[in-house]
Amino acid sequence: INSDDAEMGRRLNQEAAKTVKYGGVSEEEAWKMVTLDPARMLKLDHRMGSVLPGMDADLVLWSEHPLSIRATVLRTYVDGACYFDADQEHGLHADASEERDRLVRAMILARKNGEPTMKATKEEEHLWHCDDLGDGTAEDAQ
Repeated sequence: INSDDAEMGRRLNQEAAKTVKYGGVSEEEAWKMVTLDPARMLKLDHRMGSVLPGMDADLVLWSEHPLSIRATVLRTYVDGACYFDADQEHGLHADASEERDRLVRAMILARKNGEPTMKATKEEEHLWHCDDLGDGTAEDAQ
């Protein structure tokens, strides 16, 4: 299973599930395709690819069976440190939403008071592909 695509790399569990459904592979073998097998290919299976004492602890905890389409990430640990916690993320989204509402109200009030305004601009997001070179600027497209 190739994970060098920016979007597919985030959904390796679903790619593994497809190998079960369409390829007739066992769930265990499918899971190895996105964990232990890549570590073996890189000759790093002595350090990663399995959940065992002494191994590097990059781990994802799922809400359901990880090969389920309904599974969502609850927590992500990298080198033993929690980098994502869905419960904390929910609180951060609520805080950001409140801050956004406050800023919008302040901008509306400023406009009503005759303060200068400017048009909103949208910065285009670049979706990286394995063949891309450079930093995604217009100069690179030539």
